[in-house]
Amino acid sequence: MEQGRLEPASVAGWGREVFRHVDSLLPRRATGRALLSPFDSLVFERRRLSELFGFHYRIEIYTPEPKRRFGYYVLPFLLRDKMVARVDLKADRVGGRLLVRSAFAEPDAPADTAVELAAELKLMGQWLGLPDVEAAPAGDLAARLGQELARL
Repeated sequence: MEQGRLEPASVAGWGREVFRHVDSLLPRRATGRALLSPFDSLVFERRRLSELFGFHYRIEIYTPEPKRRFGYYVLPFLLRDKMVARVDLKADRVGGRLLVRSAFAEPDAPADTAVELAAELKLMGQWLGLPDVEAAPAGDLAARLGQELARL
């Protein structure tokens, strides 16, 4: 703030001091997409994640399998300005595949969620050296995601 780059801002429902960069545009428009690690700073700070996106996240690696809701190592999917889905992924290095063990849409997920998620999963598979991406039938988004992956 001393250099004049930040100014006070307010966020509805927040009772604490926040700031924004003086050059930031309001309203802004988000256009990106990302699969987020449980250790990404956006996800790791659970209170902020809930306040900004209304998204409850819990890593389930320490939860007994019968009590897991979404899977072992679930990654939230950020599309534009919303958390729209979550996927449980596993790398099959021997088979050269990225396995989507489950895929769940959030209640307000937009119609293009499966299309965008399939593209992001293919990109992740390439980055990991796993050219094939396969979706298991678990989760309410799995069937549509499988169709979109087959098209790519």
